[in-house]
Amino acid sequence: MMNEKRLPLLCEIGTDELPARFLPVERTHVARTLEAGLADRALAHGPLRVMATPRRLAILVEDLQARQADRELEVKGPPLSVAYDADGAPTKAALGFARKNGVEVGDCFERDDGKGGRFLAVRKTVPGRDAAAVLAELVPETVLGIPFPKVMRWGDGDLEYARPIQWLVALLGEEVVPMSLAGLEAGRTTRGHRTLADGRELEIASAGAYLDLLADNGVIVDEERRRGMILDGGERACAGTGGRPIEDAELLQEVVDLCEYPTPFAGRYAEDFFALPPEVIVTALKSHQRYFAVRGDDGGLLPLFMAVRDGDDTSLDNVVQGNQRVLVARLSDALFYWEFDRKLTPDQHVERLADVTWIEGYGSLKDKIDRVTALLGRLWADGLGDGGPVPGDLARAAAICKFDLVTEMIRDGKEFTKLEGTIGARYAAAAGESAQVCDILEHYHRPRGAGDAVAEDRLAAALSIADRLDTVAGCWLAGFVPTGAKDPYALRRHTLAVQRTLIHHGLRLDLGLALGLALDGFGEAADRPARDAAADALLTFANRRLERLLTDLGLTAEAVRAVLPAHGADPTDAVAWARALDRFRGRDDFLLLATGFKRCRNILEGGLPDAEDAAGSAARWREGGRSAAGRGFADLPEDAERHLRDRVAQAVPDLLSRRADGDYEAVFGALSALGPDIDRFFDLVRVNVEDPDLKELRHDFLREIYGLFAQYADFDALAPLEASS
Repeated sequence: MMNEKRLPLLCEIGTDELPARFLPVERTHVARTLEAGLADRALAHGPLRVMATPRRLAILVEDLQARQADRELEVKGPPLSVAYDADGAPTKAALGFARKNGVEVGDCFERDDGKGGRFLAVRKTVPGRDAAAVLAELVPETVLGIPFPKVMRWGDGDLEYARPIQWLVALLGEEVVPMSLAGLEAGRTTRGHRTLADGRELEIASAGAYLDLLADNGVIVDEERRRGMILDGGERACAGTGGRPIEDAELLQEVVDLCEYPTPFAGRYAEDFFALPPEVIVTALKSHQRYFAVRGDDGGLLPLFMAVRDGDDTSLDNVVQGNQRVLVARLSDALFYWEFDRKLTPDQHVERLADVTWIEGYGSLKDKIDRVTALLGRLWADGLGDGGPVPGDLARAAAICKFDLVTEMIRDGKEFTKLEGTIGARYAAAAGESAQVCDILEHYHRPRGAGDAVAEDRLAAALSIADRLDTVAGCWLAGFVPTGAKDPYALRRHTLAVQRTLIHHGLRLDLGLALGLALDGFGEAADRPARDAAADALLTFANRRLERLLTDLGLTAEAVRAVLPAHGADPTDAVAWARALDRFRGRDDFLLLATGFKRCRNILEGGLPDAEDAAGSAARWREGGRSAAGRGFADLPEDAERHLRDRVAQAVPDLLSRRADGDYEAVFGALSALGPDIDRFFDLVRVNVEDPDLKELRHDFLREIYGLFAQYADFDALAPLEASS
């Protein structure tokens, strides 16, 4: 076989400046999609790189196969019943199939479809295509499929993209790939840096010359190289100051994607601004100006910042002075807010919350504080605390927990709103509140997102749970139920945060009860039927969140689905039950138990016990076993069913004791021991007999067994066997 020709590929899509947050989206999508597209089209290649700057998306593929190999394909045709008539002569369907594939009917052959049928088929050689022809289809399709957060149209065309496309480059080796996109034809002409190279047009001789040519004209296409320039240059800019730029991966990525040729520099601001909390200074630097704060060896802030210019160091002193002036104005605003807000005490700010509507028809922010405080007291006694009164510092934190929402710092509506909670803690400290109260105020908002840790402090965690439950309950009643991708009040995130916090701290809280209490806080806005309906819906909603959370913790999906119906209201308990079940579900006796449970369900069908009857089954079994209506099981005639009755009744005291001790593995061990007895029952006893009285008795018997087992898990989830009796 001759050596296949391999060539480097370059594609560049030049645009108006894209927002920095768009660049990771396009890099990820194009790399993944193009890799898959080349594989699907049988074009082998070496390393594939996708790079981006604000003005260009670049694709570089090494050693791309210049032409597809010829491929032999088997093409499926019509079924034989359609391909030939009763006399065995080919029909129009067979003749058309053969003609379409360039062969005679005699060249076709028969194939089995694996389902008992047969069809006509033909082998054909598909000539390979030049890579250029394949790329002319694949690249535009890939680029136009980038899922940008926002797109736009320009000119008279219908094409949508993040920003107008200005030029297009496509080279395979030294040759231009005939390709069109957004009304542009691909060529070899790119553009240099807007200022360092005056945006002049540049001719690219070959794909391999691209990166060096752009670097010589002020464009560092590789974002990893730009990242290194920022990190190294930042260290040099701060050399001799005794400080280093703070590490901030999010800010660093944004700055990397804001420039084509980064030049870091250091600037200063007055130490007078150290009257502000450090978080305010860091936020002003980062969110408003995209500057890095600088810390000294002791971890404290220095009156310095590190910023990045998109350009070289020409007239850099003027750039530094201009950036310092802008920063001083922003810090001056923050200092004004800080001093103005401190003229009122936290309690005075709380009173102002009465004039701020939380949700129309559902009270003010002051009402929310009152509800959260009352709910916290109930939950502290019922699972979050030690059963005693709410600790003084926690009660105080709850009473003022939203006061920072009416401060000028947060009401500013810009970057400082991110400091909600943190700035409240700083104002509280300045007002003389205890360190514990301030710590609770700072951390009860955690987790703020999926990647954030929960509040480590137990008191802050308790306030977080009460506040989020009140939010979920009120928003649900107000009609803001999440649908599809819409969740305007982040109820999914709040619910998951409650569950994560409970599990992290090992807190035992009945979410059904807790949600009911939270909903009762809105008694003036919603009647009892509405609150009861919301409680049921919210618990189901919470269980869906918990299922994903527990599988993310490493528990098997089967065990999670089995325990949630019985234990999902208590997330911490559900984790323990699922872990115990995972250790048992492969045992033979346990599988017999699970199969028996499913057979009970199949037989009972619509006659399954309701939640109240199932909850009372254990007490009835302790008395020897009887139906919810009071009918005993002494009259069961068969040895196998009497044996099962006695074994279940004997097992119940141990089951209850083990459960009370939290020994869930022992619970499943005791239940598994009943598996052979249940299996023997179904082998020897016919449930649906003709005698209606005996049939009813056996149904009552199975209903009580089912109700007892359902208190521990939905074993049906672990027994796929379809059984009946």
